[in-house]
Amino acid sequence: MDGIRLAARSSIEAANSEDLGELAYSETDSISLHALWADVSSHRTQEATAVNEGLLVIRHVLKNRHKDKNSKLPAKLKAQQSTFNLAISCIKYLNDVLPVLEASNSVDILMSLSSFTSLHDPWTTSTSVNDALAVLELCMQPERRSRCWPILERICESNIKPIFAKTKNAAITATGRKNLHPLPRQRFDDSLFDPESKPWKHKDVYATTVLEWILRQYNSSDINRLENQFHFYVPPILSLIDDESASFKYRGCMLLASFLAPIRTSNSDLLRRTNLSSVFDDALTPCLLSLPSITPEEEALQLLGSAYPALLLTLQARYHVSRTQKNSDDKTAYITRLITLLRDSVISSFHHISSYSPASAIEGGSSLASFPYLRLSTFLLEQLRILVKEIGIHTTKYLQEIIPVLYTTLTNPFGTASVPLLLAGVAAAQAVILNAYPRIWRYRGDFLAAVCQCWINVLQDELGTSYGDDAQKDQLRTVKCKLQGTVYLLKMGVQGAVTMKSEGVMGADGEENLDTENDVKALVEADEQLKPLLQIDVDRDLGNAYFFD
Repeated sequence: MDGIRLAARSSIEAANSEDLGELAYSETDSISLHALWADVSSHRTQEATAVNEGLLVIRHVLKNRHKDKNSKLPAKLKAQQSTFNLAISCIKYLNDVLPVLEASNSVDILMSLSSFTSLHDPWTTSTSVNDALAVLELCMQPERRSRCWPILERICESNIKPIFAKTKNAAITATGRKNLHPLPRQRFDDSLFDPESKPWKHKDVYATTVLEWILRQYNSSDINRLENQFHFYVPPILSLIDDESASFKYRGCMLLASFLAPIRTSNSDLLRRTNLSSVFDDALTPCLLSLPSITPEEEALQLLGSAYPALLLTLQARYHVSRTQKNSDDKTAYITRLITLLRDSVISSFHHISSYSPASAIEGGSSLASFPYLRLSTFLLEQLRILVKEIGIHTTKYLQEIIPVLYTTLTNPFGTASVPLLLAGVAAAQAVILNAYPRIWRYRGDFLAAVCQCWINVLQDELGTSYGDDAQKDQLRTVKCKLQGTVYLLKMGVQGAVTMKSEGVMGADGEENLDTENDVKALVEADEQLKPLLQIDVDRDLGNAYFFD
């Protein structure tokens, strides 16, 4: 501390202005906050020079505190990484002499190797990961898989299970099934602050990586083995998802996706028999509330990017619904849950992170939306498109909630500042038109207004784009092509309604004029810029340029 004070004093004496720069002090010894407070308290005074000296000391210590702490860690970790690289490479070459599966301690060796299968772990390098995966791939070759699986089962039984055993979950039984009579949770669980209750988080941090690799080895042909061993994986997955840290929640969601993938592809009824689908659903749903401003956008994107696919895969693995499936209780339950997910999570989250809500226009406020979290808004629009495709024709009942989301996205005057957001909005609009075409004619005015305003905004931005910015121009041309495809789909959708009306399929609510030609003509007469948008014949050979998958 004395050295920092001397540097601060020298900085004040040498300063020629009111702006005091950084201290010329390179000592990296870490100083605790307690020591800092003790030093500052001992130099309390009202003199301006002394106050500035104390503030310089505080700023320097706080600014470099984490930097000093992290500067030691990489050096230590780098030395460990070198050791780990050598050890893994030795195992790699030793495997050529004595195969790992024939070793007496094969459990320990495979456990160690699988701990080095993720580049996201700070103890790994690309070299150690590649060497570890090379040995593990040899062990999991078709002719060796039957010998490797018992070893992996022993790893789960003797190593992984004890690590997660201290983390209790009232939602499941000891056998990994749903607990039909769970005990109510305590109002305050002091185990949250006990590192001993979560060794997988504070001590045995490699366990999650080992689980990730083991779960990736299952495929649809291994479903019988997975059904016999699922009790090894359910408690760790739920422990990770229920953790208060977003990074561990993310890894739990990724583990769940790996666990469900072979169940989905093999059409196994494991989730039905164990009632685990509702357990996973209940665990994942709170993750969808991780939104700004409480949760940083980057963190929210990572967590939601794994939680939404995991939840959709959970429902698909439970109900096994196909597009050819007509009417069944499973399909009804599947669609009902997706609708709830769309309305309560996707649409509500979209309005929450924007400065617009549907009620603002009704109450006389501004209906202009802003998007302070562009990437997250883009992500939610992509989820809307995915869910609409899954819900299908049932989308028609919720158009009054979906249309405002699309309208505010496409009509935003600053939308061209984020082309991915516009493309996500157009893709969602096309999905809505395709899946809700019997009733899309009711909202054709909203769709036309949205795409026309978006078209004009893009044209204006093209005029203001510099001549050398070819990438921006290409992106804007892509948006224009997709908008033209949207108009084409809208015309086809309305034409389908005309056909249904002529065939007597539509009831009394379809008695209005469904001719869009007059609408298009009036818009083109009002603004000639809209002619390429509204009066285009789509080239079927270039369909990918106009439509999304």
